[in-house]
Amino acid sequence: MIVAKRLVRVTIILLIVLLSSYFLWLVRSGLYPFIIALFLAYLLNPAVAHVEQKGFKRIWAIIIIYSLVFGVLAFGGIKLVPLLIKELENFAREIPQITNIGQQFLENFQAQYQNSALPFSLRIAFDKALLSVETEVQAFTAAIVDGIINSISYFIGIIISPVLAFYLLHDWNEIKEKLLLFLPGKWRYEVITVVRDIDKVLNGLIRGQLLIALLVGILVSTGLYLLNVKFALLIGILAGILDIIPYFGAIIGATPAVTLALLDSPFLALKVIVLFLVIHQLEGTVIGPKILGESVGLHPLSVIFFVFVGGELGGLPGMLLGVPLAAIIKVVFRHLYKLLV
Repeated sequence: MIVAKRLVRVTIILLIVLLSSYFLWLVRSGLYPFIIALFLAYLLNPAVAHVEQKGFKRIWAIIIIYSLVFGVLAFGGIKLVPLLIKELENFAREIPQITNIGQQFLENFQAQYQNSALPFSLRIAFDKALLSVETEVQAFTAAIVDGIINSISYFIGIIISPVLAFYLLHDWNEIKEKLLLFLPGKWRYEVITVVRDIDKVLNGLIRGQLLIALLVGILVSTGLYLLNVKFALLIGILAGILDIIPYFGAIIGATPAVTLALLDSPFLALKVIVLFLVIHQLEGTVIGPKILGESVGLHPLSVIFFVFVGGELGGLPGMLLGVPLAAIIKVVFRHLYKLLV
């Protein structure tokens, strides 16, 4: 009888989880402000808790952290947003010219090897490879433009997110307690342990990668500006965001800069390549493959595997989220193994 009751309870809980997950999937397009808010609250909660421990009430601790964070962002925005808007306008204006230069470059390169002594089959292979590269570059450019447009279309949700994050931070402890009440008493200790282990893993990973991405973005923008490469700020921001992807983000982020420099001169492209090599060598001394693997509790080969899997399943967002999700899954399975064995 007791076993039957437990089975019914577990079945009901699983049904609730499945139905809730299905409902969230159906309304996923409208959840982005809440997802951003949850992410902000998770990032800021340790700082709020630290200030709260100094004797401040929680609401004042939140106000202090908000004032510091958004004050810095506002100051930076006043300086950077006009420059970024100007670069976006110039980029949109010069896209046809850049495309024409790139087309001429490819045609000249094609004409040179077509007149060479290469075997016919090899020239055909080069033609197919060039066509593939051209298609990929066009798709990559279109994806960047679409991403910028989508970000603008989500502007209202992005503005609302800090307000939602404020309420989440204010009621953070109360929300945790209420969520625990939904769980059977025997599960609570194990769930708390799992959540703490996940938090320990994500804490270093997310905050560390965001800091590294910020530093890489600043270094790339500064270096490209000194080399007189066009759209230095835009490329630096893109390189910083893509740098969050382990191993491959550096290569993907360098591609636009090297391509633009190559359209100007091969020597400039070489200098840009050296710049990225130096920057990512410096980055590697701070958070290289081995350190990253240890911080998420995964072997470097596993990290590469999950980046590939994430990219295959979810494209660029999948590559960004692949390793954190893999680390979370590993923590959950480790605890399940302890319970079952």
